[in-house]
Amino acid sequence: MSGILSNAISGLQASQNALRTAGHNISNANTTGYTRQQVVYSTRPEQSAGAAGFVGSGVTTTSIERIVNDFVTAQLRLDTSTYNQLNTYNVNISKIDKLFADTSTGLSGGLQTFFAALQNGANDPASTPARQLIVTEVNNLSVRFNSLYQRLADIEKSINGEVKTITSQMTALAKSIAELNQSIAEKRASGQGNMPNDLMDKRDEALRQLSGLVSIQVVNQGDGDVNVFIGNGQPLIVGSQVSSFSVTNDGKIQLVSNGSAADITSQISGGQIGGLLSYRNEVLYPAQNELGRVALAISDQFNKMQQQGLDLDGDYGQPLFSDINTLDAMSSRIVHGSNNALPYDRNLTLRIDDVNALGVNDYRFEIIPNTSNYLITRVGDNSVVAQGALTGAYPQTISFEGLTLSLNSGSFQGGDSFVLQPTKYAARDIKSVISRPEDLAFASPIRTASSTSNSGSGLISAGDVLSLVDINGNTLPAYQTAGQLSPPILIRFTSETTYEVLDNSDPANPKPLSPALREQIFIPGTSNAVFTSDMGETLVVGKGSRLGLPAGREPQTLASLSNTMSNGYLAEQLRFTITDPTTGSVSTKTLTTVPGASAAQTAAQISTIPGVTARAFTTANITNIQLDNADFAPPTQLYVNGEPLIEYDAYGTGFQGDVPNPNTMGEAAFNDYLAQRINANPNLQTLGLRAVSSTNPVTGAAELQLVASSGVDLDIRLVASGTNSSSIDVNDGTGNPSVRLAGADTGAGEQQGIVVGGRIDITMGNGVRLNTSPSNSPLFGDSTASDFALSSYIGYQVYISGQPKAGDTFTVGFNTNGTNDNRNALALVGLETAKTMQNGTMSFGDAYGKLVEEIGTRSSLSKINTEASKSLLEQTQSMRDGISGVNLDEEAADLIRFQQLYQANARVITVARELFDTLLNAL
Repeated sequence: MSGILSNAISGLQASQNALRTAGHNISNANTTGYTRQQVVYSTRPEQSAGAAGFVGSGVTTTSIERIVNDFVTAQLRLDTSTYNQLNTYNVNISKIDKLFADTSTGLSGGLQTFFAALQNGANDPASTPARQLIVTEVNNLSVRFNSLYQRLADIEKSINGEVKTITSQMTALAKSIAELNQSIAEKRASGQGNMPNDLMDKRDEALRQLSGLVSIQVVNQGDGDVNVFIGNGQPLIVGSQVSSFSVTNDGKIQLVSNGSAADITSQISGGQIGGLLSYRNEVLYPAQNELGRVALAISDQFNKMQQQGLDLDGDYGQPLFSDINTLDAMSSRIVHGSNNALPYDRNLTLRIDDVNALGVNDYRFEIIPNTSNYLITRVGDNSVVAQGALTGAYPQTISFEGLTLSLNSGSFQGGDSFVLQPTKYAARDIKSVISRPEDLAFASPIRTASSTSNSGSGLISAGDVLSLVDINGNTLPAYQTAGQLSPPILIRFTSETTYEVLDNSDPANPKPLSPALREQIFIPGTSNAVFTSDMGETLVVGKGSRLGLPAGREPQTLASLSNTMSNGYLAEQLRFTITDPTTGSVSTKTLTTVPGASAAQTAAQISTIPGVTARAFTTANITNIQLDNADFAPPTQLYVNGEPLIEYDAYGTGFQGDVPNPNTMGEAAFNDYLAQRINANPNLQTLGLRAVSSTNPVTGAAELQLVASSGVDLDIRLVASGTNSSSIDVNDGTGNPSVRLAGADTGAGEQQGIVVGGRIDITMGNGVRLNTSPSNSPLFGDSTASDFALSSYIGYQVYISGQPKAGDTFTVGFNTNGTNDNRNALALVGLETAKTMQNGTMSFGDAYGKLVEEIGTRSSLSKINTEASKSLLEQTQSMRDGISGVNLDEEAADLIRFQQLYQANARVITVARELFDTLLNAL
């Protein structure tokens, strides 16, 4: 009887456990994170029944387990983390997308209104109301920048606040999970190794909630505890030990463990915190930087253009916007590292040199620990943009990508780090600094004119101001004197294809510029720039001691034209040092000139150097022509580069009848004849040779001026009877003494001659320097002298087109009374479409439009990704609920089944009792 009763009681107990478990499932059907439980049974050990074998002894409840799939649970955490990251990112980016895209709140509407006012002012430059509207719009535009910056700053502050709130929740959940780890361990110990299911559910739910805040990696230790890691494996929870989070004032997240804090901002992802960080790093910060870059470009370009014009008072314009490089602005671009060693006395500034070269990146300046070496890297891609060693002598400057970092003073040490933010605060700092409409500089300071006596069809442009300052930021000489252009310029054509540029301060006596622009080449039918636009260009004017006809040169007596002569030029070494303005890399190129080579040949050799152009020309004067009457017949002849100038009659016994006799008709008439012969000679024309019959401005004597614009040597020879007194004087036209050529012919064709060598001017682009060996060059002068290579950048540009004639002149002077001049106003309007950003590839509108487009694209993609992630999360949640969730229909069926089981076991007990009663009654 006891066996029957024992079996029934065990079944009854098992049925009770099943009923209680089913009831527990039903009660928690709506409990978040609850996992359905089920009872696991096993048979009791059987008992021996003797010869009959073994008899069962009933059932026992082995455990009550959760129905859970660890893979699905892990996937649910992953999908929860992904969805929360994307959703948080999407909610935030949609706000900034609307801010920038809306013309009423974004920048595009402000730019359109501003440029419309400028165009209106340019149409009527003398109108005070039109000017006043521009002054108002300058202020409105700066306020629009300020408002956008403040909105972004508020968003950044809000994001950082959310980061603090979420990290606090993460810390609280981590502590809760650690406590549950400990409670589960204690319960398991008291429950003979069985897991406390409800605590396990609470821990899983806490882990799911934590995954909604940040991406986590969960590792089950096998003893009931779970360890939780974040980022790149940083431990958040290990058993019952838990780390915590803190957030710095600049929004960086630190993981605090065992009293030490580590910055993990760049390492964590996923969840709401990942969405906030992604939004802040990928959208908010770049938007602040791009907006600031546009503000810098507008301030810089408009200030420069405004300062290049003349206002209604005839003064150079004052800035429209605040200076982009005030001391406060330059200092605010530096963020000092929180771990820099004491004392905190480092003084740094960041200057913006070239807005066009400026990107939207922040930079990190680091001094390598235990060294004096430094690195500057872009924050976006970690590319090294500058490196070197600190000298220890301050101030020290480091230039890179349109910026100059100045280390002014302080205890710079290995391990120091600084973040450089060149553009972030520019939209905050831009301010309008103009108040008077009269101060708008609409006129250009230069005015050009053509001489009314010009015979050619040459035209000169109105002129464009390039810059008021040189490459070092100093005011150029042209603009240093108020109310005038210093010096005024005269452009005089020396032939139809050559011209010279002169200082016209004294119109009665123009003189060469310094450095001289002589024998410049003009190409008819095209627009020819007169001056350089390279701010760093320098010019070496050939003025060596052996050029032309230096003192000591003597004529040579030659047997015939086939005999050659030398210009006497020596070989020398030219060493060019070339510094790349962008990369700073330095290279050298060395060449050795050929002794006796013409200026044209040497110039061609020099022009092979990158960034270098050499220009050669040769000048010579023939004066004091004395031909004895007896020599005014064969064999008398004058040769230039092998070409005879005096024409004989058909019989070769006398000169043509139209050859003027200098003895009777004067030297000037004879020079006119020679000039005509030279200019009509095709062989001499090929050499670029031209001749002008004129009088010496000092002595008034007649002279024949020869110029070879190609730089070939001028070989001048005289053939005349050696018995008579015929002679000519030859000089190089630069003040060197003349060389006299006398008759030497004794009937065998002897001749006296001299070679006049040319001069070479070397134009060197920005970053190119020249040293000669010997240092006092026979061709170029003293290369160690301070005035050896002078800047040729004049700060403005004019163009000449058409077909000028020799003697035509053009002038460039100051623009007085330019009230109705709108050239600078049009230049200001032109900045709307000018490619002044991103190395000449984008305008202001392009840059802002690119920002709006990128944010809009990201916002649209974010919306799509969020919806897809939400769908995946719902699928995984449904999968989890299908496995672990409570199905009330199923539980109701189980209740009936377990009730029937309970009733059946109770019936067995009743039967056992009746059998026992029957047995007692039988006794």
